[in-house]
Amino acid sequence: MDKTFEHACRDQRLRLLPERALFWQERKMLVVADPHFGKAQIFRERGIPVPRGTTADDLARLSRLMDVLQPRRLLFLGDLTHGPLEDTAAYDRQIKPWRRRYRDIEILLVSGNHDRRSGMPPAAFRVDRIATTMDEGPFIFSHQPLRSHARYGLAGHLHPAVAMTGRGGLKATLPCFCFGPQGALLPAFGGFTGNHVIRPRPADRVFIVADNAVLELPATAQDGLNR
Repeated sequence: MDKTFEHACRDQRLRLLPERALFWQERKMLVVADPHFGKAQIFRERGIPVPRGTTADDLARLSRLMDVLQPRRLLFLGDLTHGPLEDTAAYDRQIKPWRRRYRDIEILLVSGNHDRRSGMPPAAFRVDRIATTMDEGPFIFSHQPLRSHARYGLAGHLHPAVAMTGRGGLKATLPCFCFGPQGALLPAFGGFTGNHVIRPRPADRVFIVADNAVLELPATAQDGLNR
């Protein structure tokens, strides 16, 4: 959590974190979108030899945030897990001690498309509340972006990123937070999720995650992305 960005939204302070998460300071709520826990294991169970350790790495990153920020609640904006596992024993051995460590933290889940396909979340997470959307204060939390005239939307699902070109034609795709007039997109938290390049609109504010920092993309750079 080297360099964060505090973004004021609807008179609330939202701390954008380089770990690809958001902290709502007034409510002490940590918000994480699209962790897709267990995805690499599912790939291996289907015969695709991807590296091990992605779930452990993501849990360690989440733990560091929780230790520093001391949230009262942890809200997952959908796709907590990637899908059903054939072998749950090793998975449970990772999740159970993590959940015991944070037994006093309330865990909330806004269900996403992968959650609905997987069924109920693994019991090891001990999720306290599951809903399709959640309203709190000036915000509506959902997995897929929603339009609401009454509340400002915070969503995931799209794994937003921007494609940037530097000197010499060097190119990079960087995950981002994107805040528009009616709602915002959070980057995917999971380390094995991939990204989807978005095209911000002129009124959007874009914050990229790069070099362990969250940086606002200047309007001039956004103009370039829109062309």
